[in-house]
Amino acid sequence: MKLESLHVDGFGHYHNHDLNNLSPKLTVFLGNNEAGKSTLLAFIRNILFGFPDGRSKENPYPPLAGGRHGGRLKVVDANGMRYTVARHAGKGLGPVTVEPEGQAQIAGEQALRGLLGQAGRGLFHNVFAFSLNELQQFDTLEDDEVRS
Repeated sequence: MKLESLHVDGFGHYHNHDLNNLSPKLTVFLGNNEAGKSTLLAFIRNILFGFPDGRSKENPYPPLAGGRHGGRLKVVDANGMRYTVARHAGKGLGPVTVEPEGQAQIAGEQALRGLLGQAGRGLFHNVFAFSLNELQQFDTLEDDEVRS
């Protein structure tokens, strides 16, 4: 699965914000401190794996500039099929929808797991979408899912 674009309804200081034409190979967010790099990374992670609950130490990035807490990602699978994955904060991890492009059919968590190739949160965080801090902590690569 490759990320093509994203739309933030409301997340941290982002509101009604689009990022389009992301590279199909590698995307690096580069900017000064407080530019919003970590916020965008958390947004992508939360759309794919759910919002942290109240007991988590993760920053929930409430929508400071307005909008509904969440948004959507446009992704393409290995067969070239495009999907919109949308999630907003709510009960549990937040309800998710997966909508194939050009089809009225909408699915949920199980379809998203299929798109992710069954990759879990840990593998995604440590191999596919990581921050500089995580890159500096080699112990994150000791996770069983990452090793396998």
